[in-house]
Amino acid sequence: MRLGLCTAPANSELAARLGYDYIEGNLSQIAAMEEKDFEELAKKAPTLPAPILKCNCFLPGNIKLVGPDANREELEAYLKKAFSRASKLGVKVAVLGSGGARRVPENWDFSEAWRQIADFLRLANEYGEKYDIDIALEPLRAKECNILNYVSEGVLLSALVNLPRVYTLADTFHMICGCEPMESLKNAGKALRHVHISHPLDDHSGRDYPRPNDGMDYAGIFAMLKEMGYEGDVSIEAATQDIEKDGEVAFRLLKPLA
Repeated sequence: MRLGLCTAPANSELAARLGYDYIEGNLSQIAAMEEKDFEELAKKAPTLPAPILKCNCFLPGNIKLVGPDANREELEAYLKKAFSRASKLGVKVAVLGSGGARRVPENWDFSEAWRQIADFLRLANEYGEKYDIDIALEPLRAKECNILNYVSEGVLLSALVNLPRVYTLADTFHMICGCEPMESLKNAGKALRHVHISHPLDDHSGRDYPRPNDGMDYAGIFAMLKEMGYEGDVSIEAATQDIEKDGEVAFRLLKPLA
C-alpha cells in the first residue's frame, strides 16, 4: 500500500523527502484557483516529487447538493471545472466528504436527501468517466454531517447506485467517533477505494498524526486491509503544528505495516 499525506502541493517536496508516495490535495481550493496560478501548478505537476494523486474537500460548503438550494446547473459547472483541473494534475481519486454541502437542512425530507445524493453521484460519475477519476464517498461523523455517517452506509449507497466510478472511503477517525467497528473495512470489500488514517484526540474534538504507543491499533488495521486484498492507498489526514517532525514519526510507524 502506498502512503500519502493530506497537504498542500507546496509540501510535495517535503512529503517525498519523508518517504511518502503522494499527497492528497484540496479539490475545492484547486477549483477556486485563479487561472494563472492553476496553470503554473499544472506545469509543475508532472515533476512534483510527491504527485497529487488524490483530492479531498470535494465541494465547497456554499455549493449545496442536498436541500432546496441544490442546483444541477451549478453542480455540473463545478464538476466540469474541478475534474478538468484535477485531471491535468494527475488526480485519480476525489473524496466526497463535504459535510457542509451535503448536510440535510432542517425540515427537509431525508428520503429526498438520499435521492439528491444519488442523483449527484450519477452526474459526478459522468465526469469521473470522462476524466478517469474515481469518486470515494466519505462517511463523516454526526458532528460534521447528519447524513451518510458510516462506512456501511457508503458501501450500501455505492452498491445501490451501481456506478463504475463510485466507491466508498473509510476514515478511521470518523469510524471511531461513530463507534463503528473496524471490521467494517473488511465488510466493505471491493467497494473500499481509499482510506484515511489518524490518531483521534481523547475527547474526539480533532485528530493528530499517528505516533508509537498512542492507543491506536495501526498494525491491526493494516493487517485487516491486507487480509481483505485491499488495493487502494492510505492517507494521513490530521492536524499538525510541525508537519516535518510529525510526518517523519508517522511514516516510520506506518511504512513497515503497509
